[in-house]
Amino acid sequence: MAQQFHSMLEHIFGQSGNDQLSEPIYGLSLTLPDEKLLMKSMNNTQTLFPRLNCIHHEFVHQMIKYPQKLAIELDDQSLTYSEFYYYVQMLSLNLLNKHEVKSGEIICQCVERSLSMVIGIMSIEMIGAVYCPLSPRDPQHRLHALLQQTHSRLVLVHSLTKTNFNGSILLFDIDLILTNSNITEEMSFHQLSSVEVTPDSIAYIIFTSGSTGIPKAVQVRHRNFAECMNSLIYINTFTKNDIMIQMARCSFDIHVQETLGSLMIGATLIILHPGGTVDFDYLSEVLDKKEITYMHTVPSLLYSFFSFLQNCNNLYTLRHLRSLCSIGEPFSIQLNSLIASIDIPKCSVWNLYGPAETTIASTFHLVNTMADQRSVPIGLSLPNYECMIIDELSQPISVDQDGELLIGGVGVFAGYSGRDDLTARATVVIDDNRFYQTGDLVRMDKNGLLHYKGRKDHQIKLHGQRIELGEIERCLLQSSVSACVVVKLNDDHLVAYVQSSNVDEKQLREHCQSHLPPHMIPSKFIVLEKLPLNSNGKIDRKLLPAPNFATAVEIDHIDVSPLTSLEEQLLSIFARSFHHECRNPNMSFAALGGTSLDVIRAVALIRQELYSGFEFQCLVSNPSVRELARILQPLVVAPEETTLVSMSPSLADNHNRPCPSLFIEAIGILVLMYQWFYPIWWAFQSSHCLVVFIVPIIHLLLYIVFQRLLFGLGEQLYQKDTLYSWRYYRWWFLERLWSINNAYWLQHLVGTPFYNLYLRWCGARISRHAHIYTTRIDTPWLLEVGDFTVINSETMLSSMSYQDQTYELHSIVVGSHCSIDTRCMLYNGVNVSDHVHIKAMSAVTGYVAAVNDYKSPKSNSLSYGHIIYQLICLACLILIHSCLLRVTYYVYQYCLTFYFPLSVSLAVGYLFWMITSLLVTIVLLKFVVGHVLRRKCSLNSYYYLHKIWLRQLIITSFHQAFQLLPTYERLFLLLLRWLGGQADDDVKVAEVVPILRFPSNLLRIERSVTIFSRVMLAPFEMIDEVDCYFDYISLGPNSNLGNGCTLMPATQLPSNTMIGNLTRVIRETNNSSGDGVWLGIPAQRMPFILPEKVSPVNDLTFHDFTPIYSFVQICLNFLISHCLLITLYVSMPLFFTIIVHLILYCLFYRVLFIRGWFSGATASSRVVLFIQTTFSIIMSRFSIFITPFLSRSQYLVFLFRLLGARIGYDVVLPDIDCLSEPHLTTIGNYVRLASDAHIQCHTFEQRLLKLAPVTVHDSSVLESFSIVLPGSILHGQNHLLPFTLVMKNDQIPFNTTWSGIPAQKRC
Repeated sequence: MAQQFHSMLEHIFGQSGNDQLSEPIYGLSLTLPDEKLLMKSMNNTQTLFPRLNCIHHEFVHQMIKYPQKLAIELDDQSLTYSEFYYYVQMLSLNLLNKHEVKSGEIICQCVERSLSMVIGIMSIEMIGAVYCPLSPRDPQHRLHALLQQTHSRLVLVHSLTKTNFNGSILLFDIDLILTNSNITEEMSFHQLSSVEVTPDSIAYIIFTSGSTGIPKAVQVRHRNFAECMNSLIYINTFTKNDIMIQMARCSFDIHVQETLGSLMIGATLIILHPGGTVDFDYLSEVLDKKEITYMHTVPSLLYSFFSFLQNCNNLYTLRHLRSLCSIGEPFSIQLNSLIASIDIPKCSVWNLYGPAETTIASTFHLVNTMADQRSVPIGLSLPNYECMIIDELSQPISVDQDGELLIGGVGVFAGYSGRDDLTARATVVIDDNRFYQTGDLVRMDKNGLLHYKGRKDHQIKLHGQRIELGEIERCLLQSSVSACVVVKLNDDHLVAYVQSSNVDEKQLREHCQSHLPPHMIPSKFIVLEKLPLNSNGKIDRKLLPAPNFATAVEIDHIDVSPLTSLEEQLLSIFARSFHHECRNPNMSFAALGGTSLDVIRAVALIRQELYSGFEFQCLVSNPSVRELARILQPLVVAPEETTLVSMSPSLADNHNRPCPSLFIEAIGILVLMYQWFYPIWWAFQSSHCLVVFIVPIIHLLLYIVFQRLLFGLGEQLYQKDTLYSWRYYRWWFLERLWSINNAYWLQHLVGTPFYNLYLRWCGARISRHAHIYTTRIDTPWLLEVGDFTVINSETMLSSMSYQDQTYELHSIVVGSHCSIDTRCMLYNGVNVSDHVHIKAMSAVTGYVAAVNDYKSPKSNSLSYGHIIYQLICLACLILIHSCLLRVTYYVYQYCLTFYFPLSVSLAVGYLFWMITSLLVTIVLLKFVVGHVLRRKCSLNSYYYLHKIWLRQLIITSFHQAFQLLPTYERLFLLLLRWLGGQADDDVKVAEVVPILRFPSNLLRIERSVTIFSRVMLAPFEMIDEVDCYFDYISLGPNSNLGNGCTLMPATQLPSNTMIGNLTRVIRETNNSSGDGVWLGIPAQRMPFILPEKVSPVNDLTFHDFTPIYSFVQICLNFLISHCLLITLYVSMPLFFTIIVHLILYCLFYRVLFIRGWFSGATASSRVVLFIQTTFSIIMSRFSIFITPFLSRSQYLVFLFRLLGARIGYDVVLPDIDCLSEPHLTTIGNYVRLASDAHIQCHTFEQRLLKLAPVTVHDSSVLESFSIVLPGSILHGQNHLLPFTLVMKNDQIPFNTTWSGIPAQKRC
């Protein structure tokens, strides 16, 4: 102090003149000379950097240098610098040409984390406009207020954020331009070079909280941003070699550094999916797999994340980190100690500081975890930045005294948009340099390091977000509140005290939720009759009552209903996570004082104790225990009393087990092949084309002949017997004979009395007036169906059931006047009484009684007129086929006259037949069948026969021709529109035939819908055994239909809906909210997060081909592949030909799927796609014509082993389609798969292929319509009942039975 007094006297009297004597005393500086020297040295930061360019100019420079370097990546989506630049150009030119955006115009963007988000940001910079981010988390009222403040006329959105705005705002969907493959022809790239942008142009606007209640729009120039990036690179926080992870929300200016900054310097940016920053399991996985080297986020999140990793013993995920930056909050001692304890090797930890007005960061400190034990400073000025510390009289202060921090230099912003008055108050000019007055109190130590000490006003920071409490108070005053004050409680909560007599906490919370962003909504509202005042009439904050979250229960709203065990578990988790005991299951975590970090802790506990696949957003959407329990109930499996055992059980009688007979199976396969191919070869050799129509008669009669030969009259036809016995092999041979011979031919007769007659010839007891539309029958002689009963299409009538060493055949009895809707499963012995209605996708076993004792019988019998109509339709089809075959024969002969080889002539004739068949089918559907009305109809009406039965007959008869329609291509969409359907662009369909079976004019498919395999759109739904109804099916934008799902008439899916595998969607399932995942029979909403919509770059279905080109290409593929196959089959004996075809099948499988030679960047090459499609057709011919003979035999197991599957001994597999990726499948001994059971090692999540292995251990049985998804493990002796879906990464405990979608344990 003596030194300061001496310095002040010297300042007054040590200079000549009287000016110093008249100076006010508060103008005298107490700063010592050495302290002034220290301050001056602290601001000696001038550094010369290369010439400045605009943001997008620097990006283009990096793109030219590193065109093939990975620029951005999100999960399995990625873009190189050249690919990213291509999409930026597409969007930029569209904004210039279609929307006439001018340089300097403010363009807002409201987009969730995605590749589209980054493309949108760079595109705005590319055209010289000003980027203004809008948070998708903000309420609609706030978004509109911010738009009005910026005067922006255009908002960039995508599919997940379009609904955040009303119709009066001009929106532009980024995804539409990115998926439009025709836009390249319209692009004129030279336009971008003429855009006028200088380093002094405004680059972006960031909104910060305003003390007056109105957010302030901070304007940052290109020059500010580029200088800041140069400074951060200079101190080595991040470099072009870094792999950076994008952590910040778009309302935080750090996201601009993460996105634009990384692309400016040539680094790689890794984006998290929405909600990824708070999903610590996902975040740690990304850090590890993507080898992240640079991470930048707020200290509170770092502390929670590192604590999570430490508790999970998962610290190895941080091993790649090189630079860890903290900003937005004080760097706590607890975080410093935690980082010191986990000891991240070779990682520099940086504490950065800087308000948005000084561009990202302005000071830095390299944290020394050992030295900074008492406090962590914010450090020194960045290169080309200046810092000053002044007191309340605007005088410089001395060391170890608190003062306000002023920041000057290259980062100082241009000003607040439209608020010059605020800009003038926030900045000050000192020595011709412009400084920003931060309002932050700091202290400089003797080493020249700055330490953050707090605020000079009521502004606060909460989890990195700058909040002016006045903005919240102004919002509250707009409700029925006379006075209010908001305070910060500890470091986690905002508490609002309001003075009112007619408002409650619920109303206040709802009002804030509709006007404020989530981080500004108080955790607690305390309503007082009058706020305490001090002697000056101002609110006395010291007298405000302390909030007590533990007593926040509203007594009038306590639910006295008993708690379930799941609710008890959730209450325990809530108590541990939110630190308050509460027995009210209807109270939300917000009312308990829960913060975002508390929610993260709760999600982690739920994953550990209840359900490993739980999502963060599920808790946000269902904030109370009761709501959460309702969602979790279908997914939670009771804790197992036994320990999971990965080893298979040791069976006592393994040595006495029956063994499969390879000799008998080989003889059976040869006989099956001979009886199938010989009639076809005989018809081909015949000179008369009508002989071809004798082939189906021969095939159908052969089944009856073999049945009589193998099962003599009077022999018991059903019983339990040993597996692989003579009786079993006789059943196996007849089952294969039915599937190979009868299944196709009989589809032309379903729903007719002729089909019933044939079933009676096969031993079934079928009444004359039954309506049977399914051919999926494994043992027809055990079937009994009563009069006027309807069994709809794709229903499986399974008499066979597998046990470990035995099998059993059961009878199936269905009474009269019953209706069994589509895709049902009758198995394991069924006896259905009269007048029973079974809904679609139902599994039925045992005795089924009618709901009512008696119903008046209705007649649905076909009259003679109906039967004659069916005969005429069949005769016309035979005539059409005769004409087509005759013309095809002429084409074949014509080719031979030009000395074409036999193989080429046959291939040309086959291709000609397929093309003409396709044209005939389309014409018949358009002009003969026509449109279907939305109405009720009886099954024995001419309307039903003409519109539905005939439609199915035509499609069945010509279904091979639809192989010429490429999957996932636009050609089918054009066909669907011509037939009367409504289909937008970018619709991807895996299988054409199931879609065409539904009346096209009743189908509405909006853009970006994806329909995967085995999806069924039911043409009608049964009301009873007589009546059915037809109705529309509407699929909203960005919907996905999973494998094996069924959509019933009147389904209307909202946008962004994902229907899971084996799910039945009915009229009652319709939900207007969208953005959901639905599973089950019937569908129920699941607590899963819908994956973000992908960019088309890695979309496995995306090819930039015109429909005509696609059709010509597939025709050439068919021609070449069949030329090769026919040449192969006519050049050597059949046995050797099949061996060669088998070798080709295995070789192509390894080339296409295991080695992946045609995947990745080369997959979009037209030549590569042509070769790939040709290989696939050759493989499909083997699957269609050869593998059906191997089904349920050990030879099919041998084939799967050749394809890379690890399969044990004595395994029964139904067909070649039961294993989607054999090379990723492991199956133990004695495993049985029934028909239509699938082990699936892949998923398409929003059109992205993801693979994971599946393991099924010994002695497991998978019934029909069961699916095991990737990553799952069945630990042995498991029984999956029909319609069971084992979810991704599920662990099925040893010796358990499961059913349901998702799978649940059966007692």
